[in-house]
Parts: sequence; structure tokens; C-alpha cells
Amino acid sequence: MEYEYDIMKYDNWNNFHTHTYRCKHAKGDVSDMAQRALELGMTKLGMTDHAHIPGEVNHPTHMEAEDLDGYIAACRAADGADEFHGIEIYCGLECDYDPSDEGYYTDFLLGEKKLDFVTGSVHCLKNGSDRMDCFRKMQFGPEQLRIYADLYIKAIESGIFRFMNHPDLYAYSVLESPVNPGWSEDALAVAKEIIAAAKAHDTVLEINTSGLARTRYRHFDVVCYPRREFWEIAADSGIRVIVNTDAHAPENLDLDADYGLQLVRELHLTRVELTRDGFVEV
Repeated sequence: MEYEYDIMKYDNWNNFHTHTYRCKHAKGDVSDMAQRALELGMTKLGMTDHAHIPGEVNHPTHMEAEDLDGYIAACRAADGADEFHGIEIYCGLECDYDPSDEGYYTDFLLGEKKLDFVTGSVHCLKNGSDRMDCFRKMQFGPEQLRIYADLYIKAIESGIFRFMNHPDLYAYSVLESPVNPGWSEDALAVAKEIIAAAKAHDTVLEINTSGLARTRYRHFDVVCYPRREFWEIAADSGIRVIVNTDAHAPENLDLDADYGLQLVRELHLTRVELTRDGFVEV
């Protein structure tokens, strides 16, 4: 996979999808991300480590329940700290959506723990189901696509999440190899359904550039995500988008952000970023 884009100056670009060591597949802490954000000239940083999944213990890619208070404390300590020149740190979590956990998101995380925001994702099904896993099941059939679409749309309809992460993540699992691009009518239909739901509920969708690294690693000829066909439909719909890198290490805080920002420009998408209370168009 090759692409050429001009190196862009990230004026008015801040990252709102980042992780710490607590999710077990990232490295660094909030302070490390804040230091890198300072070096990049950011004024805001959104922390969104993988939330604990209620009822599950020792999940390989999610925070444990006992790590939550330390995570929140690390975010609050870094927010506006002199050592980071006053960068605003928003304390959030990335939640793998399950309808049975809505009270956990609203009453516990946003209510009792007073997080600044939560974001929604669909990576896999709760309780270890092997019917769908966007990173381990390398070929989605109609059943997996239907599960993904229904769950993602329910997350949008819940109105809980400040924005929805990588809606086109399923493209990774319909793109098994360079000779099987897999962007079928079923995959296209899922894109249209998700975008229609986002439009109906005025939900911001994320252009997530972490798929570029996966594309390079697997030597795909087509970018698995952000999937251009998906975002072309989004452009026609007029929905709002946010560009993040899904950084799992400080050195990746701006990784391939230029690709996502260029996609916004090429497709004339409406890009927003977070404020304390909502969004601002940039």
C-alpha cells in the first residue's frame, strides 16, 4: 500500500482518542501522552482508554475495574498542569457497546465518576462470543456484518456517546487480502445504514487513522480503514466527523493524522473537535 500526501501542519488539530498501559495493549500513561501533545503543539487532548467491561475479568484488551480510579486521577492531575503548559486534558473512556451496560455508562461512568465524556465502539461481543471480533476474525460474512451494524446503530440511538469510533472498522474484516478486497453490496449497505443513523441522531462519526498502520503491516493494496467508500457516502449525507489516530503509544499520537485530514479536505467533510460541553467546527 502506497499513498502520497503533502506533510500538513496540524493547525487546529487535537487528538481525542488515546490509550494508556491500563488496557494491556498500549504503553505509556496520561502524562506521557500529554508531554507528546505539548511537543506537537496541541492545546487539547482526549484520553479514552478502553473501559472495563462489566462482568468480565482479565479481559485481554480492556481496563480492569480496579484501575479506573487511578486512570481518572492521572487525567485530572495532567489537566491544565504547568508542566504541560496548561493543555486541557479531557478524561474519557472508549466503551465497547452492549445494551445491557447502558446504566454503567450513564449512571456510573458519567454520573458517579464524573467523566468528561464516553465514546462508543463495536470491536467484539460481550462474554467472549466468537461470532464477531473485528481484529481476530479476518473474514466477516453476512451474519457478522448484521451483528456489527445492528449493535453500532443501537449505540448511536442510545445517545450516550459523545462520538462513535471507527464506524468503518468492519472493513478490516471484509478485506482479507489484496486479491479479495471484499467491499461487497452487504458492506456498502452497512455503511449506508450507519451513516443514516448518524444523520438521524446528529451523531459525530470518527475518521480513525490507525487503520493505515494495519494496512501497511498486512501489505494491503487498499486502505482497510478509514475506508474511502464509506466516507464518500458520509460526505453526501452532511454528517459531522472528527479525526483521531487511536494512539496506543505517545510516539503515535499524530500517526497518519495527515491522511485523515486530507480525506476531510478532499471530500469536503465537516470536521469538529471536542469542547468541554460539546463540539466546535474547525
